[in-house]
Parts: sequence; C-alpha cells; structure tokens
Amino acid sequence: MKINSYKKLKNGQYKIILSDRELVLHEDLILKNNLLITKELSEEQIGHLEDENKKYLIYDEALKYLKSKLRSKQEMYQYLEKKEYDKKSIDTVIHMLIKQKYLDDDLYVQAYINDKMHFTNDGPYKILKSLKQHNIDKKTIDQHLKSFSIELQKEKVEKFVKKAIKTNRNKSKKNLKQKIIYNLFNLGYSMDVIQSCLYLLEDVSDENIKKKEQEKLYAKLSKKYSGSELEYKIKQKMIQKGFY
Repeated sequence: MKINSYKKLKNGQYKIILSDRELVLHEDLILKNNLLITKELSEEQIGHLEDENKKYLIYDEALKYLKSKLRSKQEMYQYLEKKEYDKKSIDTVIHMLIKQKYLDDDLYVQAYINDKMHFTNDGPYKILKSLKQHNIDKKTIDQHLKSFSIELQKEKVEKFVKKAIKTNRNKSKKNLKQKIIYNLFNLGYSMDVIQSCLYLLEDVSDENIKKKEQEKLYAKLSKKYSGSELEYKIKQKMIQKGFY
C-alpha cells in the first residue's frame, strides 16, 4: 500500500496518509522502522505497526504517571488497567519499565518509608499496612522499616504528646490520655512506645480545668435543676468528661 504523505502531530506522533487510509503512529516507532523513507507498507506491516504503536502509547502514559512521584508495580498496573488497555500490552510495558529501572518496588518502599518518617506522624504498623496493599513482599518492607528506629519513633510520639497537651487544655487528664493513646495506636505505634512517652502527662493538672468546667455546668444546669438534683447532674457530667 502506497504512502502518500506524512504529517507531524503535536503529541509526539505522526499521521501517515496511505492510498486508502490514515495511520497515526508514535514518532519513535516511525524512526525505528525507517518509515520516513519507506514508500509502501503491506497489510501485515500495518497490522504489526498498529500493535506496536499501542505499546508505545501505553509506555508514554506510564511515564506521565511516573512524573509526579515513584509508583509501585501494582499501582502502575492498576492505573493502566483503568485506562482499559489489554493485559498483554500492560505486562509488556511494565516489564520494560522494570528493566529500565523506572519501576522498582525496593526503591519505592525505601522512598515511601523515608517520606512517611520525615513528613507525617505515621507509625511503623500503619506504614506496613499501607505498603502491603501494594502487594509488596513483607520481607522487603521489614528490611527498610529497620530505619524507623525505636528512638525515632519515641521522638515523634513525644512531639505528638506535647502538641496534644498544648492544644487540648480543656480536657481532663484522663480523657486526654485516652485520646492520645487512641490516636497514636491508630497512627501505627506500638503500646510500648506509646506508654514510654506518657510520662509527659505527669505535669498536667486538672484542678483549674475542673473548676472552670464545674462553673460552666452550674451556669447551664442551674436554669433547669436545683439542690441535690443539680449536684447530681453536675457530677454526672463531670464523670463523663473524665474528672472523677
């Protein structure tokens, strides 16, 4: 089939105008097959070029996805799958990316853990859980999690506790402690690490908070209750707030 003309497109592709149809192919595929100097193409060649072109387009899509940050192999597969590319082409492209070191789960784990350690409050168990969702081998994750030392965990937890004390001055010591433990446990820290930093609560005093809370409750509840019933209602509310 005779090639009549070529037209370079903006998105890194060429339009090849044949005698009875048009083909849009990736420029790398054009150069690889010397199509700028080829005069004719057979039906077999056209079919092969169309199949190859699909892989080049998927490859470009994958590189765009990698521009913002590193990706795991599973993350890349799921992304390309959502684009409705066929499994065989996705597998081929992912194999290319792995070979070229654009995809490397070991490097991904290392970077992910480093990012979480220095820019978030996430603890080791939360990090482990997140990485396991990428279908990454637990041994690989555990190996890199060693960099998240107990000393560093305690340092981060202490900062968290100090901030919680500073920003929760209206809470009772009991409720504040419960809240801190709950939040840190959900962030992925062990109870041993959490407990080792709760000494910071020793200097927290309930007295002023308790007095202010009683005054607030009295002002509110005395409009509706009086005498022993008022005392009971105030005490009930104070218990709920962790002051008894």
